[in-house]
Amino acid sequence: MKSAFIYTSKFDTYSLGEHHPFKPYKATMVHELCYRYGLFNEPWISIEEPVPAPEEAALEYHSKEYMGVLKDANSGSFDFTMLEHGLGTGDNPVFKGVYDFSLLVLGATLLGTELMASRKADVIFSPVGGLHHAGYDHAEGFCYINDIVIAIKRLLKSGFRKILYIDIDAHHGNGVQDAFYDTDEVLTISFHQNGETLYPWGGFENETGTGKGTGYNVNVPLPEYTDDESYVQIFRSLYTPLVQAFKPDCVVAQIGLDTLKRDPLTNLRLTNNGYTEVIEEIRKSCPKVLALGGGGYSVPDVVRGWTLAWAVLNDLKPYDPYQGLVSGVMLPQGQGYEDLRDPPYHLAEKIRHDVQLYLKGKADYIKEKIFPLHGIR
Repeated sequence: MKSAFIYTSKFDTYSLGEHHPFKPYKATMVHELCYRYGLFNEPWISIEEPVPAPEEAALEYHSKEYMGVLKDANSGSFDFTMLEHGLGTGDNPVFKGVYDFSLLVLGATLLGTELMASRKADVIFSPVGGLHHAGYDHAEGFCYINDIVIAIKRLLKSGFRKILYIDIDAHHGNGVQDAFYDTDEVLTISFHQNGETLYPWGGFENETGTGKGTGYNVNVPLPEYTDDESYVQIFRSLYTPLVQAFKPDCVVAQIGLDTLKRDPLTNLRLTNNGYTEVIEEIRKSCPKVLALGGGGYSVPDVVRGWTLAWAVLNDLKPYDPYQGLVSGVMLPQGQGYEDLRDPPYHLAEKIRHDVQLYLKGKADYIKEKIFPLHGIR
């Protein structure tokens, strides 16, 4: 096995605004914490520095008109006509370098596809990738360019015939769903907070694809207050049979961490303990995994969680040589590896019962409507 962590400190030079929830500098914090815990020390692991993708790469999915408007926004100057393309909103502000930042994100993700296609890496993580909301001709949901769609298109062209896309961000990956809704080359699976209670207000279980893609778009809406136990249970009951039936050549995973109970924008109740169990299931499902960061807005919690995810992807246990000697903002007790883990969290019994009853209904629907299309009994 060979692994690649895709990172550049240039991400730190971009900001969507002081009060905007999306913080590109998370990548540097994850890089530093992985370094501290010895998670780059193995000979099969490399750190790869990306460069911005050319505009032509973005045009493999996005419209030329949209990319022209995004380029005009690079100066940081807003024009009301940009609103037609989702630019200049609270979610997607116009900021200095927005075009350059978007191409750097895309360049990082496409570096991952190149490493995978050339067999130079089997497991890849790009923390600032995973912008799953961006559409063909517009920005939305903090996402300006849909690096995931372009990456999957590249992988298909490079010889991967069957790609499984798994999205565990709390927000439904509507941009990726739209791009592959009518194809059977990509099995798209998304576990997310119910669209009745959270942006982008979709991703319901009856959105199952069209034409050749019927049954190849799987949405698992989660109720508010879903915790580790309930999430892991439904994930294993649906994801594992589907991936075993589909037999993908590679997995592209958006591993957003806004499912945590302390995330300010969502209302799920996971800890990073349940999250890492799900990462383990993804890692076991295919030898080749391209992981992309996605969302997560409680920064210290996201940084700890993604550090654990990188450890799981490489079958490593973090080791802190400074245990008990130093402390910091993310690890205030200075007690080492165990401080990366969240304390257990348990729902009240009445709430757990309601959550599990809700999830059973969603699981039953998918098993009835989608499983037979994949030969799953």
